[in-house]
Amino acid sequence: MKICIGIISYFPDTDELRKTRSARLNKLIGRCNDLFNLPILIVAQNWKSIVCKADNVKVYYYENKLGITGARKELRKIFLDSEYDYIIMLDDDIQLAGTKPSADEYIKQIQSNPNGYCTFKALTLQLFAISKEMFSKFEFPDGEIANGDYFEDMWLIMALKKLYPEKHLVFKRGDLNPIGDAVRDKDSTWFHGQFNKHEIGDRTRAMIKEL
Repeated sequence: MKICIGIISYFPDTDELRKTRSARLNKLIGRCNDLFNLPILIVAQNWKSIVCKADNVKVYYYENKLGITGARKELRKIFLDSEYDYIIMLDDDIQLAGTKPSADEYIKQIQSNPNGYCTFKALTLQLFAISKEMFSKFEFPDGEIANGDYFEDMWLIMALKKLYPEKHLVFKRGDLNPIGDAVRDKDSTWFHGQFNKHEIGDRTRAMIKEL
């Protein structure tokens, strides 16, 4: 089984924020290599320059902002057209904690569910993993969380659980932990208290009922 890591990334125009976000991303790549040593695919929006040069990283550059859903759609397309069988998903602002034994066990769990999907945290895509077979069945609906439309991560996980519950594996986490919370992050690229999260969640759940 060929497994890769997929990261969506966006850097704002402000120099200070770009520096902060690029430092976080490079630290994340280092941790991914220490723990997993897998190929990494990055959807890179508004980078303007080369940020990382690791041999195992393939960067897909997008001059303009795609949005979170747009970036997820591009990553899905890249993955489906790739040689890889399974993709592990992360965002560029995540801090990845844990040890190699837990990372090795995490990979074994993916290998035990070859044509399915694996959830790590309840409704986020941080360390969520999905097979090519499963991802080919879904396309993200139009709409952006930055516009308050719906939670694309919540939608994908709930849609999978509703339509393909038999393909679901819940990871035993060990000490792995993807740390990050855009709602409380002063350097978030999209959330600054402008939306009611509960209302967005209700809209997302309503979309799932229509499936």
